[in-house]
Amino acid sequence: MGVLMKIFISLLSSLSLMLLLTACETTRSRNNQFASPNQDIIRLQNNVVVLNRKIVSVQKNNLLLANKIASLKNQTNYINEANQQQDKTIRALNQQLAKERAERKVAMNKVVETVAAQTSNALNKIAKQSRPKATRAGKTIPAGAYYKHKVGAGETLSAIARAYKVSVKDIKKTNNLKSNIIGIGQILHIPKK
Repeated sequence: MGVLMKIFISLLSSLSLMLLLTACETTRSRNNQFASPNQDIIRLQNNVVVLNRKIVSVQKNNLLLANKIASLKNQTNYINEANQQQDKTIRALNQQLAKERAERKVAMNKVVETVAAQTSNALNKIAKQSRPKATRAGKTIPAGAYYKHKVGAGETLSAIARAYKVSVKDIKKTNNLKSNIIGIGQILHIPKK
């Protein structure tokens, strides 16, 4: 609207100047006997017509600018709405990814626990199958004083030997063991020193 006011003021100033010039010419023409008052009126009317055309042109330009501004506002609103929708979509996808990660982590932990349990069971089964008995086919434990030790989870032959302050070799010899593999629940005879 500020542009329209400036143009209108400019046109009004031009009209005033024209009227002043016309008045000067009228005065001059009165001094001149040859000029007619009708010509001055015709000139003024022509000037008014020109000014009216300029005002209409300015109004048309102003209307075009207003329409362009409205169109740009609509485009801006559309873009803002599209951005907001994309933000919502991105947030939803991030939440879905986080949920899937958590579910995968839980599933992976279950798999690890299952594999660990199966591995432990398989190792225990192998240990039970390969564990020698305290007496085998006519072999007996040598005479002497012994401690009876029941093998617990996670115990090794070397740890048991350190606990009783004897050598692994003595424990293996006393129990007729061919390897260091022992199983949970196995009874070992530990020689007293």
